[in-house]
Amino acid sequence: MRINKLRIVAVAACTVVALAGCGGRPELVPATGNNTTFLSLPPTTDAATGHTDSATWALYRDPTTVDPATAFDYPENTVISTMCESLLRQQPDGAITPGLASEYHYTSPTTLVLKLRSGVRFWDGQPLTPADVVFSLQRNKDPEVGGFYGTVLDRITSISADGPDTVTLVLSSPDYWLPGELAAMPGVVVQERFARARGRDYGTPGGGAMCTGPYQLAEWTSGKTLKVEANPDYWDSSLKPMTREIEFRGVSDAATLTTGLATGEISGTWITDTSTLPQLQRTSNVTVHVGPSFETEFFIPANLTGVLGDRRVRQALSLAFDRQSFDGAVYQGNAVGPRLSTNPGTWGYARDTFTAAWDAAPEQTRDLARARQLVDEAGAAGKPLVIGTSTGLATVNTAANAWLEAAEAIGLDASLHNVSPQNYINFFTDPDARAAVDAFSSTTYGDYADPAALIASYVEPNGVQNYSGYANPDLSAVLARARTEPDPARRAEATIEADRLVMQDLPWIPMSHPASFLVLDKRLTGAPSSFAYMQAPWLAQLGGGS
Repeated sequence: MRINKLRIVAVAACTVVALAGCGGRPELVPATGNNTTFLSLPPTTDAATGHTDSATWALYRDPTTVDPATAFDYPENTVISTMCESLLRQQPDGAITPGLASEYHYTSPTTLVLKLRSGVRFWDGQPLTPADVVFSLQRNKDPEVGGFYGTVLDRITSISADGPDTVTLVLSSPDYWLPGELAAMPGVVVQERFARARGRDYGTPGGGAMCTGPYQLAEWTSGKTLKVEANPDYWDSSLKPMTREIEFRGVSDAATLTTGLATGEISGTWITDTSTLPQLQRTSNVTVHVGPSFETEFFIPANLTGVLGDRRVRQALSLAFDRQSFDGAVYQGNAVGPRLSTNPGTWGYARDTFTAAWDAAPEQTRDLARARQLVDEAGAAGKPLVIGTSTGLATVNTAANAWLEAAEAIGLDASLHNVSPQNYINFFTDPDARAAVDAFSSTTYGDYADPAALIASYVEPNGVQNYSGYANPDLSAVLARARTEPDPARRAEATIEADRLVMQDLPWIPMSHPASFLVLDKRLTGAPSSFAYMQAPWLAQLGGGS
C-alpha cells in the first residue's frame, strides 16, 4: 500500500499524464462488467529466442531518481526494477517467490528469517552481505532519508544480521503483508558502502547507484538519457539479459511516442497514455499486448463533511454512474466493471478463492430509480456536489462530466470545479485544494498483487490516500485479521470480506478496472504484459523473437 503522501504526488502526476488523451484503447472484449477473457489475460509475452544489441524504452517522462527508497511512480519503478533487486520477487502472475533471499520463513508469528542467496555480487564485484540488507531496510524506515516506505515496514522492531547469510526481522505483531512489500521497492537492496559514501546524492545523476541486478547503470544525463548495460556477472541464469544495452527515454507526448514506435526509433513501452492505441494496433511493425493490471479508476470523496458524508448518497451515485458507457468510450472494452473494488490482476495468491468471490458478487448495474430513492431517504435532494476536473485532461473531464450527469439524474445540485492540468495534482497533495471540491477522479494501484495493498491505503485512518478522514472500525478490524493471517486462503477470505465492506460503504467509488498495455516492436518479445514490470527485473527477458 502507499505509505507517504509525497508518493501520491508522483502517482497523481502520472495519472494526469495518463489521462491526457481521449482514452481510446484497443477493442478486445465488450465492457460487460464480467468477462472470462478479461479475467484470463496472459501475464507474459512469448519467450525471447535470440539476443539483441540495443533497445530504446519509452517512459512517460524522464526519471527523477534511481533510489528505491524514494521511487514512487512508473518511470522510476521501471528503471530501478531493471537494475536493482528485492529480497523477494514478484512473478508476472503476481505470485511471490524467493529473490535475493533464497529462503524466507516465519519461525514464529513475529519473527521472519531471510536466508540470502550465495554467489550474489554487486556490480562492482563486492558480495551481497547481510549488512547490506540490514542497511537497506533500516534506511527505508529512517525518516531522515525522506523515503516512502516507513509505514509498510512499521511492524518491524529490529533487523539483525545473524551469521554470514541470514537476516532476522522481529515484528511488533504478526504481519503477513510484509513478504509482499519485500517483493516491491521496500525490499530492494542497495550496497551499504556505496550508498553511505554518496549520502543524499545516492540515486541522482551525480551520485549513481550500486545494485545486484541484470543491468547496471551506464550513463545518466538528467533530462537527456539514461542508459543501462548488461551485467556480465549476473547471478540468475534464468534472467540473463537478452539485450546488451537499453536506453530509457522520457516521451511525454502521445503522438511523438506513437511515431517513434511506428518508425522503430522506440522499441517498446508499457503505456500510460492510451489515446493512440487504436492507431498503434493498425501499425504493422508493433504488437499491442494486453495483460493483467493492478489499477483501478475511482471517484474519490475529498471530504465527508458535505453531501458525500452520507453513505446512501455515495451508494446512489454508484448506482447512477453509467459504467458500461464510460468503459466503452474510454477503454473500448479493455476493462471490467467492479464487482469487487480491486482489479482481478491483484489476485497474486489464492486465486480460486478470489475468483469464486468475484463470480458470486453482483454486477454493478445502473439503477436510477433506486438511486433517487436513496437520495430522498438521505434528505440530499438539491444539495450541492462539486466535482473536481480539468478540461485540459480529456479522460479526467470525461469522467467528471459522467459523474455530473449521474448526480443531476438523481436530484443533486452538481457542478464542476475546473483547474489547469498542472494543478489537478493538488487535489492529491493540498488540503486547501481539496476544500474546494467534494470529489475528484483518479487511477491508482497497490505495490504488489494483493487487493489489501490498495484497500488499506485509503480506508485505514493513517492510510496515505485517505484524504477524507474516513474511518470504519469494522473494516479496519477485518483488514487487521487479513494482515495477521498466515494461511493464504483464509487471508484471502478476510480480504474479500474487507472488499465487500468497501463495496457497501464506498469510501471510494470504484469506476472501472482497466487492463495493462505493452507495446513492442514486432521483432522483440519476452517482456511481461502484466503490471509486475513495476517491481521485478523482467525487462532482462526482452530479446528477439523467432
